[in-house]
Parts: sequence; structure tokens; C-alpha cells
Amino acid sequence: MQTVIFHVYGIVQGVGFRPFAAVTAERFGICGTVANKGSYVEIIAQGDAAQLAAFAAEIRQHPPERAMILGMDKENCTDDAFSVFSSFSIIESEKEYGDIFVSPDIATCGKCQRELFDPQNRRYLHPFINCTQCGPRLTILDTMPYDRERTSMHEFPMCPACAAEYHDPETRRYDAQPVCCNDCGPEVYIIGSDLRGGAAITAVRRAITEGKIAAVKGIGGFHLCCDAKNADAVNRLRTLKHRPMKPFAVMMRDAETAERECNISDSQREMLTGWQKPILLLEKRENMSLCDEIAPDNRTVGVMLPYAPVQMLLFAYPDGIDMTDCLVMTSGNAHGAPICRNDADAVQEIGGFCDLILSHDRKIRLRADDSVCDWLFDKPYMIRRSRGFAPLPVMMHRKQHR
Repeated sequence: MQTVIFHVYGIVQGVGFRPFAAVTAERFGICGTVANKGSYVEIIAQGDAAQLAAFAAEIRQHPPERAMILGMDKENCTDDAFSVFSSFSIIESEKEYGDIFVSPDIATCGKCQRELFDPQNRRYLHPFINCTQCGPRLTILDTMPYDRERTSMHEFPMCPACAAEYHDPETRRYDAQPVCCNDCGPEVYIIGSDLRGGAAITAVRRAITEGKIAAVKGIGGFHLCCDAKNADAVNRLRTLKHRPMKPFAVMMRDAETAERECNISDSQREMLTGWQKPILLLEKRENMSLCDEIAPDNRTVGVMLPYAPVQMLLFAYPDGIDMTDCLVMTSGNAHGAPICRNDADAVQEIGGFCDLILSHDRKIRLRADDSVCDWLFDKPYMIRRSRGFAPLPVMMHRKQHR
């Protein structure tokens, strides 16, 4: 029996790394603990030499999809350094100083999206569904290490069903810090009215089909939203926001809608549907159904797909409304001001730009605008690096350093 300590550095906070380590340890017969230390993850592992080598190789070579291991140290311990562990467990985090790589917010994964629209699932139509592979990270974070009590989700205690999933290694929500459901999670509402939950979402959908403008609180701030095919609504938004020509970004219901409206290569589609979900500048098709006022005198239009559950529900809520599949989604802010992140800011700064405001009671700790990418030499070219990418560092090869 040997005991070793692994220190794992990189993007290992908020990406499901601790539950991954626990499940992997069980698979290889390893006992011990894993904990966030703020700037790294510490794994204390006990097993024979072969087990420890296989465990370390799996950690290095097959980390969670959203993780990025930049370094991994191993320290051999003396026989009396630790008592013998009987199992492997995730233990309470501790804060230590050093370089910290915080996970960006991650677009809703395919599994959560399927659950969102499954009437048999207990998170059916829940605007805040998430798991270890998706959901808010940076924008709800108060301080490191990344644990629920240090995020804005600490205001929403888990119900027994969510707590059971959180503690069960067999579930997708094992140690998922923002986990919640319709019974214990945040709620959407229309500011200045009694409309909440599904009724609030329906009110916004109905308003948009009537040519009105809505403000919608998302992950990193508010958007101003209207029907991207309705020239009168788009022109009104331009007038109210004092934005006569600058293109508006368009959120489209799905990749098939985007392909109907724009020319998209295979690599662009991969970027558009990936977990970052940036705004991607795409070439317009001649027969596109978007109104010309979206991006006047431009051959391209900025397109993104829904990346938060509430946005998916705006397109596909089961209320019988014939909803557009293309929505203007432009930053909810006054000219020169940062994007609004709370109700008071929204009412004061953009209340005059819209007919109603859809908000929610999960606090945004850090603002995050949508990232914007152009396409050059068959690769993404970053114009604005924010949601989905920030605050991850830009990695450079040593030979490029000056």
C-alpha cells in the first residue's frame, strides 16, 4: 500500500473535476480524498503501485471535457503520513494562494436540453437546469474555491431530491455546485407584475409575436430582444437605443435555422454548436428571412444559438404561441454603459427601451457579454472575448514570447 499526493493545476474548478476524480478512483480501486485548494486540486491517493500509475494516467490523459490540465505534481508520502483510508471521498475545499484558472460559463449541454423538454423529467421546463458539464460558473462566483456556498446559488438550498443527486456518484449532478430544480431553484418573473414562472415566459413570447421589445436576464446580464424578422420592431429598437446602423446579433432557435439563413461550413457549424456558443459572423443567404434592418449594408450577420435554458424556453415553450425562430439579442445597456445585471439597473437604464422585462432571482456576480468571432482562414478570429472564453488565459507557445 502506497500513499501519494497529486496536485493538479489548470482549469479544474467548476468543470466536474472532483466528481471525475472520485469516480475514477473507485474504478481503479483507489482510496483517499480530493479537494479544491483554490489554485489547484489536491488528490490524496492510496493503492498499490500499479493502481496508482493507472489512476494518474487516467487523470492526465482523460480529464473531463471542459477541464484543461496544465500541470500535475506527485509527492510520495511516508507510511505514517496518513491513516489508511477505507474509501474515496470529496472533502471540504480550502483556500490557498497561487494562479487560479476559473471556468467560464458553459452552454447548456445536450442531455440537459433533452431533460428540459421531457414532460416526464422533474426538471421539465426549468429555466435553470444544469449539470457538471454545463451551466453558470464565472458569473455566479463570489470567491474561490468554487463551491456552492461561495456562489449566488447559496441563497437556494437544495431540496432532498437535488441533494440526493448531488451526493450520488452515479448521477450527472454529482458535486454539481449550481444544481437545482423547479422546487428549489431560482424563478423567472416579469418586473412590475405578478407574473412568474411559465406565465412570465408566455408573456414575453406573446409580446414578441405582437412586435414588442423585451429585456431578458440571462447568464451574464440582460439582453434586449425582439422578432428579427419584424422590420418595425427592429427599427423601433434602433431608434430607442440610438443605434442607427450598427448590426444587431441574432439568436436562432437551432443550427438548422442558422443554415437556412446563412452559408455555414462544417467547421463554422462545429463552432456555432460548441459549448462556448459565441456570436459568429456568418455570410447571409440571398433568400434569408431576417429583415434587412438587422445588419444593413453588411454581407454578414452575427448569429448565436441559445446557450441558457431560459433562451431555449423563449423559442419553444408549450403555450400554443406561434413563435419566431430568430430573435434580436443585443446587449441590454445604455450607450457607453456596461451591460445591466440586476433589476434596478435594468429598470433605470433600459426600461425605456422595452415594453417588459423578464428577470430572475439568481444574482449575477460578474457581468459577461456575449463573445464575438469572425472567421478567417477557416478558423475563428476573436473580436470580443467574454462569455464562454473569459477568464481562461490565452495560451502561447514559448517561441512566441518576447
